[in-house]
Amino acid sequence: MASATESICDLLSLSVISLCFVVKFPQIWIIFKSRDTRSLSFESVLLEQCGYSIMLSYSFAMDYPLSTYFEYTFLVLQDMVLIMLMLHTNDSFSWKLIPSFLLYFAVYTTIAYRLVPDAVLKFAMSLGTPLSIFSKSTQILTLYRRKDPGQLSLTTWAIVSYGCLARFFTTAVKTGDIFVLLNFGTGAALNLTVVSMIIYYGQRKRQKLY
Repeated sequence: MASATESICDLLSLSVISLCFVVKFPQIWIIFKSRDTRSLSFESVLLEQCGYSIMLSYSFAMDYPLSTYFEYTFLVLQDMVLIMLMLHTNDSFSWKLIPSFLLYFAVYTTIAYRLVPDAVLKFAMSLGTPLSIFSKSTQILTLYRRKDPGQLSLTTWAIVSYGCLARFFTTAVKTGDIFVLLNFGTGAALNLTVVSMIIYYGQRKRQKLY
């Protein structure tokens, strides 16, 4: 039974890592093609990037199995591309932002290599769930106000929802870390809310057109 559970975890981990390799590409391509970011909350993406970075650096610092968190490498890189694209599209990019990017890399490198006390690591990880909640809530609020999915990618949000659900299961089996479980549980619920809103408002928009 144990080996079967381990095999399921391995398959889920492989599927999550494989999907997360391209998860943000649909959203990046839509923004690149349309040059329209109105339906996508910049604050949401920024908070999400911080949350992903905490998960990646914390899991690395705690020496967890690579298979339980490797997808965050791709998520962090893709969100960084998305942030840069949104700044460029909105004519908001400035060289003055470089110190902020350097500070970002310094903070998360410090966490990843445990150059801070363990209490600070735990505190950083405890911020992961609030960041996830604020990130998704900001996007949900933007969707509710606009009542139009606009350029939001249903594919991207569906994959992210699946990833959270799968990771909730693998984390429960592999590490049992309560902070990580809480992060994935709330993330799954909020991501599925966004998916539902994209479908709902998308259908309403199509009905108005016909």
